[in-house]
Amino acid sequence: MTSTHHPHDTPERPLVSFIIPAYNVAAYIEQCLGSLLNETTHDCEVIVVNDGSSDDTGRVAHSHEQDVRLTVIDQPNAGPGAARNTGIERARGRFLMFVDGDDWIEPDTLPVLRQTLGAEPDSDLLVFGFNEVYGTTKWPRQSIADFWRITNSPCNKLFRADLLDGLRFDPTIWYEDLAVVPCLFARARHPVTVERALYNYRRDRQASIMNTIDYARAFDLPYAARLCLERIEQDEANGRIDPTTPRFGSDWQRRFLTIEIFIVGVLHRSRDIADRAERRHYIARMMALIPDRHEIRIDVVQQRYGRKMALGSLFYRYGWDEIAHFVLHDTGAIKRRCAAMLGLDG
Repeated sequence: MTSTHHPHDTPERPLVSFIIPAYNVAAYIEQCLGSLLNETTHDCEVIVVNDGSSDDTGRVAHSHEQDVRLTVIDQPNAGPGAARNTGIERARGRFLMFVDGDDWIEPDTLPVLRQTLGAEPDSDLLVFGFNEVYGTTKWPRQSIADFWRITNSPCNKLFRADLLDGLRFDPTIWYEDLAVVPCLFARARHPVTVERALYNYRRDRQASIMNTIDYARAFDLPYAARLCLERIEQDEANGRIDPTTPRFGSDWQRRFLTIEIFIVGVLHRSRDIADRAERRHYIARMMALIPDRHEIRIDVVQQRYGRKMALGSLFYRYGWDEIAHFVLHDTGAIKRRCAAMLGLDG
């Protein structure tokens, strides 16, 4: 691993460390860095971890090293989790923010964060909205500092650095964000919502992990969710966090597993599989990773998606998978075929 040090770095601890895992984003990292270095203040640092890129990502990043706030670290490819961990180890900021190398932030992000921290001096986690960007079109999305409403992405959040003490991303699994971000929220004692969309997710880049559909990766979901749950329970047992039931509700563990494994892994992912046999095979494998189907809370499914989804989920819960397939998938296909035959599909 090689890195760049600036001999004239100031010893003062910056307010924010921006950590950028970057892999083959040469076409985008210029915009990313421009958005982070556009201020003249020196209460931030930017750490780019070039994760073994085979394109010009490293060269572009190093070309900005005249800015004393920037540090570029080159390492062999190990994935975004490992790259973030490298950045965490190097970071000196009181707060950490993760920015993917193909994304960027709004021009006034740092002033808004600075102002919020000044108004809420006890805050240890800021959650802000984001834009989903397709070409030149931005779709704003709200994000709330609530355990049940946050996204698992680490990017639209500002973490006080000590929240990550003893906690790192697992580079050996997919969905490493799921294994970490809810745990960080559980550790936060004063989370604050910033009612602005400050982060821009680039959704039209096909090579991005965020936009890559690989169903084999989904089989890491149960492990990541249970690892997160174990971490939260361990923190609670050690007195690291406040009791969870008053904060997250009774039976919150089953609710969490229902959402992250069953709803995301079974209901959501299966909808993207067009081939009927392949979809059933995928669901069977995913359901096999739920040792006790009674963990599935049907009330959580119904609250989010209504009675039909809840009914199909109930059949899955009791092992009547063929009936569940018919209710949730085959009836829709039959309706579409009938509509096409009657000329009603246009």
